Amino acid sequence: MKAETLVKQVHIVEAALRRFSHFGIHKTALAEIAEDLSISKQALSYYFPDKQSIIVAVEQKILDDYKNELATALAGAASVKHALLILIKTKKSFFEKYFMLASEAHNAEFFANRSEGDWKRTVKEEEIKLLRPILEKGVISGEIMPLDIAKTSELLLDTLYAFRRCIKDKAIPDASSFYEVFARQIEVTELFYNGLKSPTWKS
Repeated sequence: MKAETLVKQVHIVEAALRRFSHFGIHKTALAEIAEDLSISKQALSYYFPDKQSIIVAVEQKILDDYKNELATALAGAASVKHALLILIKTKKSFFEKYFMLASEAHNAEFFANRSEGDWKRTVKEEEIKLLRPILEKGVISGEIMPLDIAKTSELLLDTLYAFRRCIKDKAIPDASSFYEVFARQIEVTELFYNGLKSPTWKS
């Protein structure tokens, strides 16, 4: 792929993401994305043949941005406890940034190229990859007790994701519902960490 084409596609995806985040996917037309970029709809279709292809690219950008931001934040974690709280705060930050998309997460249009379950599994797998070395380091330093790293990482993330079910019944979840979920995630993470922490560890 030519560098110029790649740059154009990046600009289009960024413009689409801004539109989707502000107005939602369903209410965004290709012509509006093209207008934001001062190009014709025909020119836009040269790089992305239809709306769904743009949605797929937007999905990937959100996932890549989340992985990169989380990895950068976790690199500065001073402890396992700090890292676990960073994970939740990074999730919260992305929710605030993409609230409109988060509230449309049940929309089949957004998940047309993969199921919502596949999307969640992909995100969780990336989170586990980032959490495992932090837990391993915590065991080595004596901060947390020896444990099955892979199983513990998955159990923690499954527990955090379970809190989202409390807003699943709402057709359009409101911000207060999401913030309640994040508050509960912090509380359960504190309890989870206290169960892992070595009795001899002095924070």
